[in-house]
Order: sequence, then C-alpha cells, then structure tokens
Amino acid sequence: MALKGTDLAISVATTTGGAYNTVLGMKDASMSMKGDNQDISTFGTDYIKRLQGLKDVTYSLSGFVDLTDTTGQTIIRTALTGDTALFFKFLPDGTNGWKQEVKVASFDMSAAVDGVVELSIELEGSDAITVIP
Repeated sequence: MALKGTDLAISVATTTGGAYNTVLGMKDASMSMKGDNQDISTFGTDYIKRLQGLKDVTYSLSGFVDLTDTTGQTIIRTALTGDTALFFKFLPDGTNGWKQEVKVASFDMSAAVDGVVELSIELEGSDAITVIP
C-alpha cells in the first residue's frame, strides 16, 4: 500500500526517553540504511562472497527556515554546535517507523533574492536503530 508523503512525521528529542517535538518547516526528508559489505572471496571461487560488517543510517531533511521552531530546528542546530545528544524519529505513516540517536553532520541555510530562506540538514546515526511498531 502506498503512503502519502504528507503523513511523514519527523521529530527530535534531547534525551532517550524525552518528549519528541516535530521539526517544523520541512518539505523533504529521506532515510538511507546501508551495510558495509566486505569481500571475503578466496582463490578458486567464481563469484564474490560477502560478509556484512557495520551498518549505517543517514537522514536528510530540507525545507524552510522557521526561527520560531525552538523545539525542532533550534534543537538540531544546538546539538551540532554543542555536540550534544539528539534523538530522531522518522515515521513514514506518522505512527510507525524508526528512532535513533544521531549526530548532526550539517545544518545549512541558503537564500536567493527571488526566493525564501531554505534549510538543509544532514543527520548520521550513532548506535543501533530501533523499530517503532
């Protein structure tokens, strides 16, 4: 079953059991899960054999700067500048998805004279991801 993009919910918290707050102003979000596959092939084989090593999850967010969003955008920026804990939820249907401790890799703003002030955020997973049923 297809999901509506407008149902996606993204939120942040500053503690593992703390209250999560919606990140306002976002219009695009993506999540990428990857495994670091190692080639363990030996002589005499015709095909590559792989062993999965470390796993990694990254998140990309983009949208509009919202200076009133003190519990979303400001929390993310503060986690970057202060190197403090940040916990992130990515819920494709608004209820079910994943949560993970993350580190902020980038927090970029841009503007053009004929446009609006836009925001782009990159988050990198730090530790295991948890499924939210």
